[in-house]
Amino acid sequence: MATNGHGSNGHGSNGHGVNGHGVNGHGANGHGSNGSNGKAQGHVEGIQRRGTVADAFRGKHLVATGVTGFLGKVWLAMVLDRLDVGRITLVIRGKKGQDAAARFQTTFESSPVFRPLRERLGQDLRDLIAQKIRVVDARLVAPLCGLSPEDASALMEDVEAVVHFAGLTDFEPEPQAAIDANIHGARHAADLAALSPNARYVHVSTTFVAGVNNENVAEEIVRGVAPNGKRFDPEAELAILEEGLATLDTKKKRIDLAMARANALGWPNIYTYTKGLSEHLLEGRNDVRTTTFRPAIVECARSYPFQGWNEGINTSGPIVWLLSTSFQRFPAKPSNHFDIVPVDTVARSMMVVIAAALRDDAESVYQCASSHSNPLTFERAVDLTGLAVRRLHAKSDDRFERHVVPRLDPVCYDPDRPQVLGFRRMREAAKAVRAFLRDFDLEDSVSAKTYRRIDGEKLDEKLRKASMDCRTTDRKLGQVDEMLRQYRPFIHDLSYTFRTDHLAQATAALSEADREAFGFDVEDICWRQYWMDVQVPGLDKWSLPLLRGEKVFNDPPLPPREDDGDMRPTTGTHARGDVDADIRATA
Repeated sequence: MATNGHGSNGHGSNGHGVNGHGVNGHGANGHGSNGSNGKAQGHVEGIQRRGTVADAFRGKHLVATGVTGFLGKVWLAMVLDRLDVGRITLVIRGKKGQDAAARFQTTFESSPVFRPLRERLGQDLRDLIAQKIRVVDARLVAPLCGLSPEDASALMEDVEAVVHFAGLTDFEPEPQAAIDANIHGARHAADLAALSPNARYVHVSTTFVAGVNNENVAEEIVRGVAPNGKRFDPEAELAILEEGLATLDTKKKRIDLAMARANALGWPNIYTYTKGLSEHLLEGRNDVRTTTFRPAIVECARSYPFQGWNEGINTSGPIVWLLSTSFQRFPAKPSNHFDIVPVDTVARSMMVVIAAALRDDAESVYQCASSHSNPLTFERAVDLTGLAVRRLHAKSDDRFERHVVPRLDPVCYDPDRPQVLGFRRMREAAKAVRAFLRDFDLEDSVSAKTYRRIDGEKLDEKLRKASMDCRTTDRKLGQVDEMLRQYRPFIHDLSYTFRTDHLAQATAALSEADREAFGFDVEDICWRQYWMDVQVPGLDKWSLPLLRGEKVFNDPPLPPREDDGDMRPTTGTHARGDVDADIRATA
C-alpha cells in the first residue's frame, strides 16, 4: 500500500475503489471520505517525512495563479528569496492597458512585497526574475485558462505541481462572477494540472467553507454533504444555480437566488458557497491529486516581507477603522474566536504543504488558523484595538481625535439589543438633521435686520456645510451597517474552532532549520504584541488610508541599467478569447 492510498496500478488499500480512491474506495460517488482524489486518511503513525523543504522545491517547475494578490505575492517573494526553485510559470491576465508580463514587472519592481529581494539583489533581481519566472497571459475563467490544447500540453509537460491562489473574495458579489472565479477558475487550473506528469494540484480555499458547522472544524472534505448536514449533488447544484441566474434580469434578484441556495445548504454568503462548491467538485475528480489548503483570516505580516505589511482592505481593516472613530460599540459576541493568521505564517505553511505534495505524502486538507492552538477572542481584539488606537491618536493633529476618542473604551455588544447611541440611532439622527437643514431657509425665518446682524450669508454657508456633513455621515453609517450585516455570521452568530493538526504534525517532522524558516508558528504569537505593534500600525499605514479615500504608494521602481533593454519576464503563449470577469487573489 502506498503512502497516499495508491497501490500498484493505482489501487487503494486492499485494492478497492475505482481508480484507487480512498480507504476501501467508498464514500459519496465512490470516493473515500476525505480521500481527495485517491489519498488515504492520514499517515501511518511514526512515519517521518523525507527530505527538506529546499530539497522538495529544488529545480522544480511550478505553475501558479493569483500571484498578484496579497497572499500570492508574499508566497512568490518568499519562494524566490529562500528556495532554489527551477521555474515558476505565472498565469496572469493583463489589466488596464498592461499585458501580463508588464503587470508582473510593475509588481516585482515596485511592490513592497519584493523590497527584501530588491534590497539584497538590487538590479540583479531582474536577472533572477528572467531566470526563474515565465509569465503566461491567460484567462482563468476560460477552458485551459484560455490556452489552446497544444500550448497547454507543451506548458505542462515538465510541471511538477499547479498552485492555485486566485479567487473572488467579496461576500456578496455578482454571483456569476463568483462562480467564474471560484469554481470555473479552479476547475480550469485543475485541468492544466491534469496534463502534467504527476497531476499534482494545490488548491487554496478558506476555512470558512465550514459554513454553519462551527464546532471543532475537522481537516476533511466529505463530498456531497453540506455544512448543515444536508446531502446534495455538487454538479447538479451548480447547474441549477447557473440556469436560475441566467433567467434573472437584475443583480439583486441574482444575489437573492444565490444567497437562498447558499443558506439552504448552510453557507452564509456567496463567497463561502462558491468556494465550498469548488472543494466538493474537485473532490469528485479522478484525474488530479488535490491538496486543499484552507487559511483563515489572512492579515498583517509579522516579519516577511517586513513587519506590518498588508495590502488592500482585508477583514479586520474596516473593524479597526470603525473603532478608531467615535463608534465604540462593536456588534460581536465577546467569546467568539477572531481567527487571524499573519500572511507570512500562511506563506510559510504553504511551503511545507507544497513540499509534501511534491513528495506525494501530503494530507488531503490542511487548515491554517489560530483558533485551535492560540485563540484570540473578539473581546480581546476589541480591547487591544482600543489601546492601539489610543497610541495612534496621541499623534493626531485633530483635537477631537487626540483628546476625546482615546478616552472612549470600545466594547462588544449584542446587536439584537437596542443601543441608545448605536450607529443606527446615529444614522437616524444624521438623516433627520440633514432633512431639516436641507429645507431650512434662514433668510425666510428671521427678519432682514436680524439676518444682516448675524451675518446671515456666512451662517447659511455653515448650515449648507453641516447639511453636507450629515449626508456624508449618513452614507458612511450606511456602509458600516451593510459591512456589519455581512460580517455578522462570522463575528456574532458562529464561533469557529478550526483544527490545525495536519500543519502541526508536518511542522513537528521538519528539521530544526526548516522549522525556523517554514514551520507553522501561530503558537508563538503574543496577541498583545502583535495587535499593538504589528496589526494596527500596519493597517494604519497600508489599509486604513484606502478607507479614508487616500492613496497608498508603492516603493520607487528599480532604476534601469544601461544594458537592460527589455527586461520584462519571459512571456509565454497568450490566451485566446476574452472573458470579462473580475478575479482577485484570495486573502
